Amino acid sequence: MKASGKTGPRARGPRGAAVVVLPLVVYGLFAARRISAGIGYQMDEALYVESAVYVLADGRGDPPFAHDPAFFLAAGGRRWPIMVFPYVGAFKAWVALPLFAALGTGAAVARSSGALLGALGIAGFVRLLAEEASPAAALVTGLALAIQPGYLDLTVFDHGGTSVWMAAMGLLAFALARFLRRRSPRSAFLLGVAAGLGVWARVNFVWLLAAAALAAAIVYGRRARPAARELAAAAAGGLLGALPLLVYEAASHGGTLTVMETLGRLPAASVGARARLSLLAELMISSRQLRPIWGGPGTRAWEVALGGALLAAACAGAFLPGRGGDARLVSVRRALAWTALLLSGILAFSRLPVGQHHMAAVLPPGLAALSILAAEAWPRSPAARALAAGAGAALAAVWLSWDARIDRGLRETGGRGFWSSASFDAARALEERSIPPAKLKLLDWGFQNPFYVVSGGRIHGTELFWGATAERSARGRTWGDEIGEGGAFLEWDNQPPSASVRAFRDALAQAPAAAARETVFRDRSGAPAIRLVEISPAR
Repeated sequence: MKASGKTGPRARGPRGAAVVVLPLVVYGLFAARRISAGIGYQMDEALYVESAVYVLADGRGDPPFAHDPAFFLAAGGRRWPIMVFPYVGAFKAWVALPLFAALGTGAAVARSSGALLGALGIAGFVRLLAEEASPAAALVTGLALAIQPGYLDLTVFDHGGTSVWMAAMGLLAFALARFLRRRSPRSAFLLGVAAGLGVWARVNFVWLLAAAALAAAIVYGRRARPAARELAAAAAGGLLGALPLLVYEAASHGGTLTVMETLGRLPAASVGARARLSLLAELMISSRQLRPIWGGPGTRAWEVALGGALLAAACAGAFLPGRGGDARLVSVRRALAWTALLLSGILAFSRLPVGQHHMAAVLPPGLAALSILAAEAWPRSPAARALAAGAGAALAAVWLSWDARIDRGLRETGGRGFWSSASFDAARALEERSIPPAKLKLLDWGFQNPFYVVSGGRIHGTELFWGATAERSARGRTWGDEIGEGGAFLEWDNQPPSASVRAFRDALAQAPAAAARETVFRDRSGAPAIRLVEISPAR
């Protein structure tokens, strides 16, 4: 998108504000509805905010959860988080920190931090569209993102950092809008800061930066080339924005690259482009990735086909000429469509594992390109208006039908598997018992981090399953010794028994003298979800 001085469809005043605020209100209502369903808090969700709980709890000493020491920066006698993974910064933790301080820790507050980040993504993107394209197209795009089931699910139940990506995109969009208005070194510096923050927030944010830069070069040619002083200012800003990541890289001796090489060898990295594009087409309608939360049905074949048609139409916008319309609007549409097309290609052919939580990056530019195509068609004829309105209404109906189905499933089940709301009952019981960490023995993955978050750091235990064998726990002790020492052993009762659970049960069966008391926590259907086995020490 090129600078346009004082010309163009600037969205100003009350109407301009409404273009941004209305989608945010709608998104907020839908997000609040999902949060209020009371779904259990899952392990991967907790990873993004647990360091905020650590800072509030004390911030001194070793965090009780698994971590790389380089994830924290020591200053003032405390440890401050800068990363949560070698490729994900502590962006969300710092957003959650003031929320936890003001409202207390818990799943609802943690998920609200994801919703705030998702809202920031919508706000920035809509503002950019309203200023550089069309307020009408901006409003339609914002409303589309606000009700799109995949965008909602992946930002609220954020187990893959989607909300972080969207917030980084929103900040970049705000900064780009400012830069295009002013074309000054200062605005270029702020644009660089936003880009650098995005890369710190998620290293693969470089995919969006690369796709958008190449799209601008294709559509605008030399007009997209920044002046030397703008480029220098943007580079300086980028270094400042990415400074936490650079600090981590220095401390870890290039930890991000090492992990990327490891991820590239995982089986998920070898999934073919055709399968990935099918997942992306499905995401245009709804996300299957989080449907296990409530055990929902698969996406129907016609819905996947519809999603594929939407994706194809959005990408085709890169090549469609304008028919005597607003040349500026056509250029913005082509730039967005090229961005969606290039991002889709990167996601399809990347040598890294890619899931729908990554593919959500295509939703904003793709839906925006479709909205602008509709805006271009609108003034041509009554038939064109009817077609655009009918297609938009039909698509909204499909999305809303999924939203209603998801809402019903969430409220009826309270979450299944690792998302079972029984985890809240278990956390309350553990907090009432005040079990010391050495005596709270976790036999399964998925307890430590979410319990730490929902309890405000009061509940954490000893994980016995990492590298455990049939003979010995993760601590190198025999299972008989673990049982003889006594403690509270926690396991999932709604999952196939893990190797550590089987070893524990076998050892317990061979220790008839052990005084064991079992408590089963059940989900909303009454099915067992979590089992707590309390054993008194052997005498």
